[in-house]
Amino acid sequence: MIKALAFIHKKDGLSDSDFKDYYENKHAPLASSLLSFEGYERNYIHSALNPLFTSLGSISIFQYQSIESLDVVDKQMSSDTGDTLRNDEVQFMNVSKNYFVLTESKQLTKQVFKKKIFYSAKSDEDLNLLDSYKGIEKISDNLIIEPNEVIGVVEYGITKKVSLDALEHLTQEHPQAMIASCVF
Repeated sequence: MIKALAFIHKKDGLSDSDFKDYYENKHAPLASSLLSFEGYERNYIHSALNPLFTSLGSISIFQYQSIESLDVVDKQMSSDTGDTLRNDEVQFMNVSKNYFVLTESKQLTKQVFKKKIFYSAKSDEDLNLLDSYKGIEKISDNLIIEPNEVIGVVEYGITKKVSLDALEHLTQEHPQAMIASCVF
């Protein structure tokens, strides 16, 4: 499976809740009506829980079964449809800070999680760095197709078995871990 992970930044001065409200109630329905998605999920970053990522609003995941499927969306984005979406993005995004990575992703679980942790892996060891924490389950390594500084963006689901102490410990030891709530 191919996943495009889009790191979407909030427009300056926009709160987490206003960003999410606009994205969920205006932009996501617009995008879903105009583009051919095989999977579209928004993972909202809580700025209070992620002090290193206060301007990051969402890690949005677009899933495709093949590069050919991704090419269909690329063609749609090269048309008037893309212009419509780009005009809407400036209403709530800091577009100049946004970026995306394409990944090869093998799903390790079919379970759906309401909360997740994302961790940028710079080495093979980093791909398994959070595996020992109780109450989280690896979803995918999300290996970047053309890696440079980062080789993957590891995705974990937070289970109901996790304790607040465990999450606090994890974020203290790994402040670059991004905690998010998910909307599918």
